[in-house]
Amino acid sequence: MKYAFWNNKGGVGKTFLCFATASEYARQHPDESVVVMDLCPQANISEILLGGNGDGGDVLEGLLQRLPVARTIGGYYHQRILQPHGLAGTETDFLVRLADSNEHAPKNLYLIAGDPSLELQVQTINNIAVQDIPPGAWRNVHSWVIDLQQAATRRLGKCAFFIDCNPSFSAYTAQAVLAAERLVVPCTADGSSARAIHNVGQLVYGHGVPPEYRDASFRARAEMFSMTLPKLHVVALNRSTTYRRKCAKAFAKMFDNIRSRVLAQAEALPESVSRAPEKDTFIEIPDAHTVAIVAAHLGIPVGQLEVRQYDLDGERAQLSRESLDRYQASIRRLVGLL
Repeated sequence: MKYAFWNNKGGVGKTFLCFATASEYARQHPDESVVVMDLCPQANISEILLGGNGDGGDVLEGLLQRLPVARTIGGYYHQRILQPHGLAGTETDFLVRLADSNEHAPKNLYLIAGDPSLELQVQTINNIAVQDIPPGAWRNVHSWVIDLQQAATRRLGKCAFFIDCNPSFSAYTAQAVLAAERLVVPCTADGSSARAIHNVGQLVYGHGVPPEYRDASFRARAEMFSMTLPKLHVVALNRSTTYRRKCAKAFAKMFDNIRSRVLAQAEALPESVSRAPEKDTFIEIPDAHTVAIVAAHLGIPVGQLEVRQYDLDGERAQLSRESLDRYQASIRRLVGLL
């Protein structure tokens, strides 16, 4: 399966949730290759997966400096810009086996590393996509990530793909969305996240698009070129604050607002969701607190963390049994919903 983690709002914990979920999925499915695709110019998930903040940053810098092209999504895009309508033939060169640089990474976990160059390349990508010749230019350009996935599957066999997306709905985000079969939307308990659910419905599925823009919408373009949109699959109510093991009232009220917006979209566009959203669509993810700090800094999958002290560049961080158990259990539940 192919999962995209995306929300039109930043700061919802999307990247860490993608890291935790992909790593746990790889642990539970050792006979399946798991490929994380970093389609965010900040490349934060790449740094975490490659060894954590610090060491992982050094490894990422080495990939960015590789010659003749960076061994990153930006390097691949550079080749496709030069040859936009056919395979580069080097697609699998950009696969990075994470266990080679991160001793904590499952041996079946791979990465297509992120690259800040995406922001520089996006205008060129847009220009190529709107060309009239060849007739399928838009489809060809928006299939670049799909081409990467198909090449990885030919090399690795059965694969699951986890795509970390940038909040903005730019060309590379649109490519990522089209390369996914299922959409995971992390949210936090605030009004911006509730509005972002509306944005997801409008930008991806055309829900609520004004009539004068309908023919120019992303959904209309995808349908014109027979490209399949992903199904809204899971809405992760992230960083939930709990009281006596239940979501605190203030958070619960905002999450109810998010639920109601998803239900409204499902009623209006039942083809946009993977199942009846009243069941198994929503999951509450507790605030990770120190768990996230330790895991991200050291590049250790959440499932491998233990109740002990960790050294974070000379600072000591102690994980508590309660918070670690709660967060590990929530990630296992999320993987179970996939």
